Amino acid sequence: MLAQPTVLVVGDTSTRVALEDLEAFAHDVAMLLQVPARIAVGRDYDVNDYEGVVLADTWTHSLDSVVLGVEAREADMFCIDVETLRAYEPSRMCGHCYEDGEASPMLVEDTWTTPVCPSCVEVHARRGLPVAA
Repeated sequence: MLAQPTVLVVGDTSTRVALEDLEAFAHDVAMLLQVPARIAVGRDYDVNDYEGVVLADTWTHSLDSVVLGVEAREADMFCIDVETLRAYEPSRMCGHCYEDGEASPMLVEDTWTTPVCPSCVEVHARRGLPVAA
């Protein structure tokens, strides 16, 4: 398991545009669920290493994402699709100081962090607060 609870976002990444769309969707996942969201690129992931899997509306568009999506569903784990995700209300609460306001996830490599406010990002830049997944 990962050190911090993280969900795996599964969808088509077979083209540059598809990957950009999935990155944008993963941002929304991190924002709505308030947990880091890792983008699955390829199929070299063990879905059991994640707290859950979120299936983008493009998860059936590539073989890699279909394999991961089916594995997640068969693992009987937290697995939701885009329609279910949209039922969550977005929150702007910072995942570090818990202040409500202007928090937004940050992309670090292939993972969106929990939402972080500009003040915590500043503190991280000065003192090394852990804002990355």
